Amino acid sequence: MLPKWNRFQVVVSSILLLSSFLGLTWINYRFSLQSPGGNDFLARWTGAHYWLLQGLSPYDEKVALATQEMIYGRPADIASGEDQNLFVYPMFSMIFFAPFGALDYPLARALWMTVLEVTLLALTFISLKISRWKISPPGLGVVFLFALFWYPAIRTLVLGQYSGINALLMVGGILLIQQKRDIPAGVLLALSMSKPQMSFLIIPFTLIWAFSTKRWKLVQSLLGSSVLLWVIPMLFLPDWPVQWARQLIEYPSYTAPIGSIVAIISGLIPRLSLPLSLILYAFFGLFLIREWVLAWGKDERWFLWTALLTLVITNLITYPTATPHYVELLPILFLLFQFWKERWGLGGKIAAWVTLGVILTGLWAPFLLTVQGNAEQAVMYPPPWHVLPPYGGSARTS
Repeated sequence: MLPKWNRFQVVVSSILLLSSFLGLTWINYRFSLQSPGGNDFLARWTGAHYWLLQGLSPYDEKVALATQEMIYGRPADIASGEDQNLFVYPMFSMIFFAPFGALDYPLARALWMTVLEVTLLALTFISLKISRWKISPPGLGVVFLFALFWYPAIRTLVLGQYSGINALLMVGGILLIQQKRDIPAGVLLALSMSKPQMSFLIIPFTLIWAFSTKRWKLVQSLLGSSVLLWVIPMLFLPDWPVQWARQLIEYPSYTAPIGSIVAIISGLIPRLSLPLSLILYAFFGLFLIREWVLAWGKDERWFLWTALLTLVITNLITYPTATPHYVELLPILFLLFQFWKERWGLGGKIAAWVTLGVILTGLWAPFLLTVQGNAEQAVMYPPPWHVLPPYGGSARTS
């Protein structure tokens, strides 16, 4: 039984949290009414909506057509390359989308934005714990504001991108592995397959490392959860993997033609773009394999380094790339800041805050200068800070 004062604190805190959640949702609802959009979420909401209320597969052509009608007022012009807005997520992603599918779209979008905002704050908190970057309370407030208002976060919110939630699953899984809480870590990483282009490298690396360190609970949890996530939806939609695969085949034909960061870099020299891209893909692939080999049998600190490096290379080679995915790189940025602080003291602290300011303005400025309609350009994609600090000191061992 809690003392009266503690019970009073719990009640007041609960009321404040609930009020904040409702107030934020109301603001998001007004925004949704005044600024229609959130197309990334809309395609997922439509799939959940028609599956729950009409029993239609989210991969059904009628569902895609309904989404297109809501966006364009007509079917998408496939010949001109308009986004078909297919559901294109694995069926088990309904764990996240189904709760919103029974609601009207404006309210569902508002609640989704609120969830994403809370997710970004949680992602920032976990990233600070992973990096062990120690800052003052005022500095902490600045960091949380940065995490909500830097370009990838705002784009995540406006588009309703699921990537914010998926980033939280992966980064949360990494933290739990550090804490030796292997069963929930495996569950979170398995759930991150909801957006496989973000997690297709971190999952095999985690399995390889867990096997090498005899972390059998992590292996069992990750593999067991993955099997359940794939099999249970077959009870409702037996051939969903086949339907999903058909949409995946269509996906590259209508997504933005920007490609991966490697493709963007290679495209700077048009005549050599193909061989240069092959060389870069091979380089990053071999470099990552080398790091995975070095991590064999090592402790959690080495796992952290290699896991974060894996996230960086994932963003470099994934096709197509997407700026909302960059929210998963926050722990890398904070780890770099902690390294600077320990290596250079006050100079490192100053460099960290200057870097935050440069990233904030340096991402928004090119977007505002190059945006065409509401479409971002290739200049937005290569992150300016994707290189981790060199091995040594606490940068790699924190």
